[in-house]
Amino acid sequence: MAATTGSRQAGRLPRVLGRADRRARHMFRTRRAWSALIAATLLTAVGALTAIETLTALAGGPAKIVPYESVASWLRRTSWSSAAVLAISAGVALVGLGALLAALVPGRCRLVPLHGGDPDLLVGVTRGGLRGAAASAARSVDGVSGVKKVRVRRRKLVLTARTPLRQEHDLDARVRDAVQTRLDELAPVPRRKVKVRVDVRE
Repeated sequence: MAATTGSRQAGRLPRVLGRADRRARHMFRTRRAWSALIAATLLTAVGALTAIETLTALAGGPAKIVPYESVASWLRRTSWSSAAVLAISAGVALVGLGALLAALVPGRCRLVPLHGGDPDLLVGVTRGGLRGAAASAARSVDGVSGVKKVRVRRRKLVLTARTPLRQEHDLDARVRDAVQTRLDELAPVPRRKVKVRVDVRE
């Protein structure tokens, strides 16, 4: 029992993550490429349209790609409290809020970072690999006939194990200990707490 406890404690992450762990979490996040591409395309289009209209107007023959007269006439006839103006304003505000959130909220990690001490050596594992390691540890427990489902969440791993035993006794606790020990050996960042469900199947 002492050896098991000791190995479990040795694999646990420190309470305060080090520089290598923070760098790994940052590097493995998605870059929001689609959001950046859409924003850049829209800004380029608006800038090009403004430049064309300005240059053609200075040359004496405005291109009039945008029907300014029609838009200005509609604006003069429409009050700020009209339903159309409010709907357009709400749409623009939602688009702006979505762009702001896309810039501020970090993307999901492509890989699950593993704890390390060297900022120049970043190690990660796929979620599928983490699920596979958890399932392998669960299947090694006596009484487990298979693993039905493994879900990897931000701070938790939920595993459903199958067993033919009608009286499980402490099977869920033994599976949880085996899977938690395996995860603590891998040391994913952040640390995942294991939750086990047992499905009795003959």
